[in-house]
Amino acid sequence: MPLLDVVAVALAAAGQPSRAASRLKAAGQWPPATLGGSLELMAQDGPGAVAHWRAEADRTLGCAKALDLTAIGPGDPTYPALLDAIPDPPLLLWVRGDTTALLGPAIAIVGSRHACSAGREIAFQIAADLAASGVVVASGFARGVDAAAHRGALSRGRSLAVLGCGVDQPYPSDHGALASQLAGAGAVVSEFAPGTPPRAHHFPLRNRTLSGLCRAVVVVQAAQRSGSLITARLALEQGRDVMAVPGDVRSGLNAGGHALLRDGARLVERAADVLDELGWTAPPASHGPADDRPGVDRSRVDRSGVDRPAVEGARVEAAGAALLATLVREGGASLDDLVGETGRSSADLLGELLDLELAGQLRRDAGGRFLPLERKW
Repeated sequence: MPLLDVVAVALAAAGQPSRAASRLKAAGQWPPATLGGSLELMAQDGPGAVAHWRAEADRTLGCAKALDLTAIGPGDPTYPALLDAIPDPPLLLWVRGDTTALLGPAIAIVGSRHACSAGREIAFQIAADLAASGVVVASGFARGVDAAAHRGALSRGRSLAVLGCGVDQPYPSDHGALASQLAGAGAVVSEFAPGTPPRAHHFPLRNRTLSGLCRAVVVVQAAQRSGSLITARLALEQGRDVMAVPGDVRSGLNAGGHALLRDGARLVERAADVLDELGWTAPPASHGPADDRPGVDRSRVDRSGVDRPAVEGARVEAAGAALLATLVREGGASLDDLVGETGRSSADLLGELLDLELAGQLRRDAGGRFLPLERKW
């Protein structure tokens, strides 16, 4: 589908982007095939709808060009494979900065906007050490833990910010310099079109994109009622790892993180614990621009700066994550169920299921159904 039409579909679904994506996926229309067909599935196919949304898309792309933003839709080689595998991926991503920062490997660090100085220091240090190992550290660009994680990562590597508003919006108002730093050494990304202000219902959507982009979510400091716990729950539903840093029991600032730990989240104290939990004993391969990666065979890299074999490796990894996410969502499934759910051949699925079983990420019951390992987080 032409980019203009992809943008038109995303704008038409702006009120309920998650539901629209789920509906398109369920109908086998992912990536979206035609503008008219997508609008019909989203009940947006009234008289003149195609012409209206194309005109809106053309206007929005003009604004994005003036702001030096990039639009990435499903099917684009730089649309993140892990994110594409979740049940309700964004219909479009608006990016300020380096689009290859979205290709991972990425880990999210989240926590309270009102974190104490110790919480911010821990977030900064873990993020810095992860970035130094080659990981892209992602967070939600809020004050407190999020900002500390971004700054820590930028001190030694790359970071990715996921916003609940347009990437051109000054929110929080005092993070303008941080946004510029992120665009220079990573990216600022949002599914919301330029000019979209922050709204309360955007942030749960932002959280599902943040966790969907990452292999794991690390909660550094979170109270009992915290948006970080929403991110952790979404990560679990997407088949991601959830980890938490323990803290002082007296203030209540760590109550949410401690609840995760009681429910089985991995306790981490430093970046090495995160890498160990993921089995990354050596720095994972970066999928960024070739010129930034010593030792890369540049004959494998196309003009966009994307290492295609590395990206393909990420897509293979994403397929396994998608299978695990399906098993978690369905509470287990037979091979026939998975064939119907994914549209893939039984031979391909069996190979991946065996790899996941050998890796200890799933098991089979006596009836031959594949089940995720029993865990809460």
